Amino acid sequence: MKKAIWLVIAGLLIAALVWVLYPTEQRKLKSEIGSLRRAVERESTDEVIKRIDPAYEDAHGLTHAGLVPVIEQFFAGVDSINVQMSGLKVTIDSVGRDKTIFASCSLGVRLLARFEGERVLAFGGIVRPGTVRAWFHKTGPEYLIYRAEY
Repeated sequence: MKKAIWLVIAGLLIAALVWVLYPTEQRKLKSEIGSLRRAVERESTDEVIKRIDPAYEDAHGLTHAGLVPVIEQFFAGVDSINVQMSGLKVTIDSVGRDKTIFASCSLGVRLLARFEGERVLAFGGIVRPGTVRAWFHKTGPEYLIYRAEY
């Protein structure tokens, strides 16, 4: 009887570990978003740009070609960037016939940076962070942002 109880407990522990450690697409996307956050904080232009799809277009009509110089100029003008994120919600929207995964996220973002020696709020509000919604697709190992609203 005791042996059966220990087997059940061991089985439940193994199942819990598999559930926690198994890399679901939602966890992978959250990890990618965390990597993007760290790339921005390190001011790594190349790392940030490689996560943006060449066909990117945002709600303001800004394309990949227009976004790259904005990112470069921002990183050149500020330092000590701190990205604060809250309320991250990730959704896997669909999987295409060619195994392309489409996903989206919504979150609150507050971006603080040092500009000309002063700490400034570069994005978001003092009381409430700015709302960001992004759409991703994954055809290879990484998710790429192909659309955003902010």
